[in-house]
Amino acid sequence: MSFNKILDKDLQELKNALEIMIEETKIQYAEAFGVLKSNDEAAAAKIFEHDQVINEMQNKFTTTALWKISKQNLVAKDLRLAVGGILISKEIEIIADYAKNLAKFFSTFKPTKKYINSIIELFSLIMEMLDGISHLFGNVNENQNEFVRDLEEKLLIEVENVYDYLMNQIFESKNAAEAKEIGEALKQIKNLGRAGDHLFNVQEIVNFIRLGKFVELSEISNNKK
Repeated sequence: MSFNKILDKDLQELKNALEIMIEETKIQYAEAFGVLKSNDEAAAAKIFEHDQVINEMQNKFTTTALWKISKQNLVAKDLRLAVGGILISKEIEIIADYAKNLAKFFSTFKPTKKYINSIIELFSLIMEMLDGISHLFGNVNENQNEFVRDLEEKLLIEVENVYDYLMNQIFESKNAAEAKEIGEALKQIKNLGRAGDHLFNVQEIVNFIRLGKFVELSEISNNKK
């Protein structure tokens, strides 16, 4: 097998590993969605176990990428792809933590249905965002800044709507316990809103792979490089 074919195989293995990690994170969010819908405490406990699996996947990806970097004499762009993959894997691991935090919120507060439904409304956008991350890393040669801006804007609008609703619920709360529960729900909404920041981070990493430098999205032309 030629050197180029070996190198291509190594880079494809990294891409595949990142795809699997994204899929596992989507599964974790689906599990969190199920917990909130069914009030299943046993399922909530399984999310903590699943989160550990994703953490281990991120560590394994980093180790594998570093090993492939040391094994191959990578050209600059392939080296950026390997290093960028490590950075993206960390962003995905943080996004997965937000699903774990939702499970903690459920286990601690046993929230009522109306507050759960407010959180559930954001899940479809988080799934869309994870699909977006997969698309970004799978198409690193494309300028996708507008795609990222549009998706983040949709997420921010939805977060603001849910946040405003819950703030109004705090003012109408009947006692301190209910107000505290709503306050904790607001924290979860803020966490899910931060997922948009991680999507921005991923796009900046993809731009690093594509352009060879880190540049703020606002500074990049929409013309393909």
